[in-house]
Amino acid sequence: MADGNERSGTIGTLAKGFRMIEIIEDEGPATLTDVADEMGLARSTVHDYLTTLTDLEYLVKNDGEYQLGLKFARLGTNATETVRLSDTITPYLERLADETGETVWFLVEECGRAVYLDHAEGDQAIKTEHFTGGRSYLHCHAGGKAILAQLPTERVDEIIDEHGLPEITENTITTRDALFEELERIRDRNYAQNHSEQLLETRAVSAAIVVDDEVLGAISVGGPAHRLRGDRFEDELPNQVMSVVNEIRLNHLYS
Repeated sequence: MADGNERSGTIGTLAKGFRMIEIIEDEGPATLTDVADEMGLARSTVHDYLTTLTDLEYLVKNDGEYQLGLKFARLGTNATETVRLSDTITPYLERLADETGETVWFLVEECGRAVYLDHAEGDQAIKTEHFTGGRSYLHCHAGGKAILAQLPTERVDEIIDEHGLPEITENTITTRDALFEELERIRDRNYAQNHSEQLLETRAVSAAIVVDDEVLGAISVGGPAHRLRGDRFEDELPNQVMSVVNEIRLNHLYS
């Protein structure tokens, strides 16, 4: 491979350009030097890439700093519209957020990762690191595990082979055997739980939305561990989440 961030079979120039876009997304406005240092490339090389991306209006340059152009807003909207449920999910999330007082997310699986597409916040919601369009590993949170539990074993194996099972917190599942045991428990009870596996002192409950054997995504309710405990965590929240998921599934089936 020509670059540590490129996979076998990728076109190096294209991969480098997208890597620069990702750096600018992560950093916020970034200078040429910021990007060159992160990439380990010469400033002159990075300048050519950034100039091209700016000319194409994918980047905007202000006072020597580059930021994402609004062209990405259109692309993002078009991409979201390809996801089933994306145009109907919001009222369900808002209702569940009102009922629970917590943060509710709708997420899907793409390329073996979880992608957060929409959310709603209740009156007690806490701020987390998640954001719309953000990606994360599937094995370390309730929504991701709920989705994995509904995928064929071969697909789960492929995801593990590609992304691994990195330890995010001391509670994260990090072995294949332990993950498959957890997925079996999730299938038995039809919902997943997260015990501070992605972020310490937080918990979540999630259920997957499956229609005609297709996993359309998952809805997850999360909050601080001191509130999500006891009967509320074991019974009340799972019932609330599954009730909404079942309603979505039935409405989708007969719409």
